[in-house]
Amino acid sequence: MYGALADSPLFSGINMEDARACLECSGAQDKLHPKGGQIFGEDDPPVRLYVLLEGSVTVLRHSSGGRRAVIARIDRPGELFGEVYVFLGRPGYGCSVEAESTARVLGIPCRFFYGTCEKNCSVHSRLIRNMLGIFARKAFFLSQRVALLSAGSLRRKLACLLLECRQADGSLRPDMNREQMAEYLGVTRPSLSRELAAMRAEGLLRMEGRSIRVPDAGALQDVYE
Repeated sequence: MYGALADSPLFSGINMEDARACLECSGAQDKLHPKGGQIFGEDDPPVRLYVLLEGSVTVLRHSSGGRRAVIARIDRPGELFGEVYVFLGRPGYGCSVEAESTARVLGIPCRFFYGTCEKNCSVHSRLIRNMLGIFARKAFFLSQRVALLSAGSLRRKLACLLLECRQADGSLRPDMNREQMAEYLGVTRPSLSRELAAMRAEGLLRMEGRSIRVPDAGALQDVYE
């Protein structure tokens, strides 16, 4: 369990022995969730923040009409989710999280971050500083998401997303499937498939099996601009 915490921004600069002591002090619990299992619902009281240990999860919100919108996909061990909501003082999380694959998560009670540790853990203040850094990065990510969703046409939204996810070799990280990409962009899968096919025909991207590769970032940047 503790191996994933070494890569978690929450435990940055903290050795695993101290991390173990903090988790014991906090009353944290790890739990295995089956694929499709709900980790928390929109109306659940936000009493814990979570760290992904294994697998992947999807953060979702449902409209009044029942449409499902993907807010985020989390697949890196050590990543946090639910942490924003536990500090808002609202009665519910406001979103739900489901296991995209079999997922093991660590739930840390939010009360641990509100005061001095009962056992006077030396790393308690470091955890709080790390949490502030996490919030800053989240705010930056959300500003990027707003830019993507306000990009205008589906092609411009796609170009923005592909540029954000493109690695040096042209592959994408994370490697979303078509359904995940459509949900993230807030469009139907047929509309997405048509646009991807058109962009492929124009040489803006390549399909390699189920994966998408962007051979020329400059050409895609011209689309976005």
